[in-house]
Amino acid sequence: MDFRLFITRLLRIVIMIFYIYNPLFSQTFEEGIKHEVGFWVGGSFPAPNSKMANTLDSSLGFGLFYRLDWPSPFLLEGGLSYGNYQSLSTQQLLTIPVYFSLCYPIPAFTKFQLLGKLGAGATYLQIRPYNVSGWDPILYGGLEFSILASKRFKVGLRLDGYYIYDSFRKKPDTLELLLLYPGTFDPRTYNSLQYKNVDGTVYNFGLMVSFLF
Repeated sequence: MDFRLFITRLLRIVIMIFYIYNPLFSQTFEEGIKHEVGFWVGGSFPAPNSKMANTLDSSLGFGLFYRLDWPSPFLLEGGLSYGNYQSLSTQQLLTIPVYFSLCYPIPAFTKFQLLGKLGAGATYLQIRPYNVSGWDPILYGGLEFSILASKRFKVGLRLDGYYIYDSFRKKPDTLELLLLYPGTFDPRTYNSLQYKNVDGTVYNFGLMVSFLF
């Protein structure tokens, strides 16, 4: 028997026993679950002193997120954002990151909440003028400072960072043919095949608003 399958089945049996023989467990578990939905608006910019920052300008970004507070030291969060970085030349980068992360409330503060986040996901990229687009894996990290303005309403600031693994892309095989037989391809195809894969980091910093239910 597969060891992972055995562990999964064992955990299911343990949870079922808790639910059957301890009704208070299921009741307490459900009462401890809280949902949070929010959005943020602010600046979006490449990492300072990076190759991306030397080419692309900062822009206005926004995003949505959902957070699950359940009986655990960690909170679960998922979200997406949008950023469109332009330049004085023809260079342009559009990113739509989608991520999932674990959030840890730092217990040193009581009057407000400070969260540290770490997760992963993928981002949709559209790169001009190379006409390259697709999904790249990302590593996500962030910090969030917020206060409870009312019983079901929070405001705060958040900083999100995405490390984009663009180097995993394989260079197209047709590039070698293009170099051997110039003039047989459309110039736009040449631009897209000449694109160099470069890893990079982008940041979002802005005002957040969320609702609890």
